[in-house]
Formats: sequence, C-alpha cells, structure tokens
Amino acid sequence: MRTINYIDKKEIEIKLKMTEQSQEIDDLLAMSHLVQASAKEMEQLNNTLLESEQRYKSLFEHNPDMIYSMNMNGYITSVNPALVQTLGFSETDMLQAHALNFVCKKDHKRVVEHFRLAIHDKPQTFVTSIRKKDGSEIVCSITNIPIVVNQSVVGVYGISKNITWQKNAEEKIERLAFHDSLTGLPNRSQFEKRLREFVEENQHTKNKLAVMFIDIDHFKIINESLGHHIGDVVLKHVSKQLRQTIKGEDLLCRFAGDVFTLILPTLDKPGEVIDTANRIGEALKMPIYLDGQEYTVSASIGISIYPDDSMDADVLIKNADIALHKAKEKGRGKREFFTGEMNAFTLERLKLEGYLRKAIQKGELQPYFQPQLCMKTERITGFEALLRWNHPELGLVSPMQFVPLAEEIGLIDDIGRFVLFESCKQLRRWHDEGAHHLSISVNVSGRQFQRLSFVYEVKEALQTSGIPAECLHLELTESTMIHNVQYSISIMQELRELGVKLSIDDFGTGYSSLSYLKDFPVDSLKIDQSFIRHLSDDFFNTSDAAIIKAIIMMCEGLSLSTVAEGVETYEQLKLLREYGCHTAQGYIISKPMPANEAQLFLKEFLKMKNSTS
Repeated sequence: MRTINYIDKKEIEIKLKMTEQSQEIDDLLAMSHLVQASAKEMEQLNNTLLESEQRYKSLFEHNPDMIYSMNMNGYITSVNPALVQTLGFSETDMLQAHALNFVCKKDHKRVVEHFRLAIHDKPQTFVTSIRKKDGSEIVCSITNIPIVVNQSVVGVYGISKNITWQKNAEEKIERLAFHDSLTGLPNRSQFEKRLREFVEENQHTKNKLAVMFIDIDHFKIINESLGHHIGDVVLKHVSKQLRQTIKGEDLLCRFAGDVFTLILPTLDKPGEVIDTANRIGEALKMPIYLDGQEYTVSASIGISIYPDDSMDADVLIKNADIALHKAKEKGRGKREFFTGEMNAFTLERLKLEGYLRKAIQKGELQPYFQPQLCMKTERITGFEALLRWNHPELGLVSPMQFVPLAEEIGLIDDIGRFVLFESCKQLRRWHDEGAHHLSISVNVSGRQFQRLSFVYEVKEALQTSGIPAECLHLELTESTMIHNVQYSISIMQELRELGVKLSIDDFGTGYSSLSYLKDFPVDSLKIDQSFIRHLSDDFFNTSDAAIIKAIIMMCEGLSLSTVAEGVETYEQLKLLREYGCHTAQGYIISKPMPANEAQLFLKEFLKMKNSTS
C-alpha cells in the first residue's frame, strides 16, 4: 500500500480548498443571477402597475362622461374633469361634498335607494335631474357601480351621461304625437286616450261626465272663399276663445278640421253642460278682424253623457258626433243632446251610403233635364242636367239628401263625371234628331273643378259625344272659384280655349266677390231662385227686385247673359223679361224630366209655339 507523504497531503488540501472556493463563487454567481432576475421582475411589475394606473387615469380623466366616486356614506371622493366642466363647480367645491347636494330634491328618496342597493353590490342605472352651479338643471342617466376591494364594497363609482337633449327630443316627439300643431291643443289621439281614462275612473266614483263635439258653422265657406290661411286664423281664434271659457279640469282638444271636442270629467249638477254650451256661444260672439273686415263665428254642439248614453268611450264619441249632425241640421249655433232616435237616424244614413256606392253601376242614377227659355224669342234654347236617384226600394231620393252625402264619402267625382258624359251623349242625340240649336248646362262640384284632370275630362266628354264645345255650358259656384282665384282663372281660361261656355251658379248667395267678377272668364250669371221666389207685381219695389235689377244691369256692363232659375209664376216671368233677363227656367216652364219626356216636351212646345204664331 502506497504511503501518502507530506507533499501529497498538501496538494489535496489545496485542491479541496480551491473546490470550496469555486462552490462559493458559483453560489455567489447564482445568487447574483437571482437578485438580477428579481429586480427585473420587480421592474416589470412596477411598469405594469404604472401602466394600469395610467390607463385608469386616462379612462377617468379623459372620459366624456361624468365620473366620480363616493365613499360608503355618499360623500364624493373623486371627480373627473368632464363632471367639473359640465356642472360648473370647482373640484374643491365637490370633493367631500355629499352627492345629494347636486340632485334635485324631488328625486332624493329614489336616488338614496339606488345608492343603498349599489353598496350592497347591486349595480344600478336610473335617471334624475342634476343641479348645475348656475341653478339650471340637466337630465342625466346615472349608473352606480360598487367599488370592491378584497371582496368587500368600499365605495361606489358613479358614471353619468347628460341626456337632456334626448329627453327634450322625446318630449317634442310626444307633443307632436299628442298635440295639434296649429292650435297647440291636445289632438284626437290624446282626446281618445284621456276619455278612456276618465271613463275608467268614473266607473269607480260613479260620477257623470259629458263629451261635447263643437263644430264651427259654415267653416267650409270661409276656407273656400277667403283661403286656408284665413281659415287657420279663425281656428286659432276659436281655440283661444274656448280656452278662456272652460274650467281647469276640463279637457279641450282639436278633434279634426274645424271640430273641437270638450270633456267635462265631473258633472256636479245637471245644468252644468247647458251652462258650458251657453258660455261657448257667448265666447264665440267675440268678433275677429280679417283683412279689415269684422266677422263673427258660431258653433253647433253635440253632447253625449256618461253613463246615460253609454259606458263605452268609443260609443260616447260616436253618440256625440251623431248629436252634432242633428244640431247642424237645425241651423247655426244650435246644441243637441244625444237620443236613441238619433242612433236610428245614423243607421239609416249608413244604409243610404251603402246604396249610393252601388247606384251608378246599377243604373239607378240618371240625369233629368229642365228646359231653359229664351225671353226674347220664347224658344227653348237648352236644358240644365240635374241628377236624380231612383232607388228600387226608397223611390226617388232628393238630391239635397244624397249629393252632400256623396261629397262627404268621396263619390262626388265619379258622379260628376257620370253626369257630364251622359249629358253630352244625350245632347248629341237631340242634335242628331235635328235640334242643333240646343245647349246643355252641367253643374260642376268644387272638388271636381279643383281636380287637375278636370280639363282633360271635359275634352274627353266632348270628343266622345262629338258635340260642339260651345254647346256645353259648365256651371260653377262662387265658392268654387274664389277658393283659389289664380288657379281657378287658369282652369277657366283652358276651358274657354276649348270653346266651352262658363256660368256662375247661384250668384248672390255666397260672398259675391264683385272685385273678382271682372277677371273671371265667364259667359253668364245664374240668379239664385231665393231672389225670384217673392218677385211679383205686389213686391215691385222690394229689395229682391232691386237686387235682380242690379245683377242684370251689372251683367250688361260686363257683357254677360243672365239666367233666372226657380221661375214659378207668369208675373215673375213677365217682370224678368221687363228687367232684361235673357233666359228663364223653372216650374212655370217645366219640371226636370227624363230624356224621353224632354224629347216629347220639345215637340209639344214647338207645336204650341207654331199654333200661336
């Protein structure tokens, strides 16, 4: 066995020591690496925290919404610039102030409840009004979010959006939806909604209520003669007068057109409705000045009572409307309560409407013809076509009954076209039988005349029938032409260019706008029968005689011929001839008759004329 000498031991010790030192160096190097790694991680963590803080600060500082935080007692602990800028308070004013200081008082209780739920870890969103430094208020949508640290709520974040513009827009939209733009009154939708609510309330209280329909008398004439802009002035005047008449709890609405509605939600005494109607009548007597002229308006009123007439809101509306129509039948300024008999009247009217819609296709409508006599030659020079309705069950229905109905339900255009074409065809037959001197007069409704296609319709009727244009006389009412003067003149000029003759019908019963008369391209005037009715030798100096003379003299100056309608006696015929009237028609000559009877009348009249000459 080899013996280790002193030198070997020494080498071993040195090597062992070197090994230990190397291990220490390795440990130190390892520790150095660890320290460096920890420092780097700490730096990275610090950078991450700094970035998060900057992100939060950016979100907080630059957010356009108003952001703030509150402690558990509702005191503000931070605010962002958007909140400061919007409310006008400084950051110092707001920090440590209670959040309720900036909320309108009426919402305090509700806002406190939302805050209580938020600190119980239940996020909340609600709308409230916030006070600004200048005293004004804005409407805000606020979201309360709990601040959670270590799984405990330590406060609440508030995020607020200014939605004032949105609320204003909603209110404007609601106002447009439920209010009339012209008068500012609640409209039909609001009226029907509130009536249903009143009816439901009164079912519990057992109170009575009244529904009143108020319609301006002869408003159509105002619109057609003076123009729609004047009509709007009248509607504003009426709404103002009605507002000043009603009580605070009553609801006044503009139902449609010239119809206003009034709800009296609680009737304390039976005579209250009549008292209100009387006050309305008196209020409307207040004059209104239009173009320097003084006018007064009146209104017809229809009334239904809850629960007497119905317990249903829609039926109450219908019944009040029925009563209104009954009141209008009695004349201007009348009032009428609904009765059961009126309902029967409405059913009859609906039945008549159904019959009328089918009358043309069933051949029940036909023109009757009333002869027109030339005063100078005592010769029949033409016929006026007058529509008649012969129903198989109802018999001969009066034009006074069905023509207004046709206008109301929109059938007057079809009926007017039918009369125009049938009358031209009949005149052609008479011409073919040798009566070439005859003309035909056809009445034109206001709606028919205002239609853009009317001139083409007349041209088509002339081409289809083949009659000379000068043999067709179209009769227009004053109100039809004055409705839109410039448009009317242009249409009349187009008709005159076709060769058609034009006449003003019922002259003197409307507004008799003499200033326009010289501008209208017309050929004749028809003197209304209301002036002829009392004309006789005994009334030689009456106002009617004076009016007739004045009209005839005026027409002579304007080179217009005159036609007197409704002539029933020989005295009237004689006086009209003396006054210089050109043409007459009426029962003294003949009643309106079907085409075949008109043909026989012509032959008989010619025989009689030949036998006396």
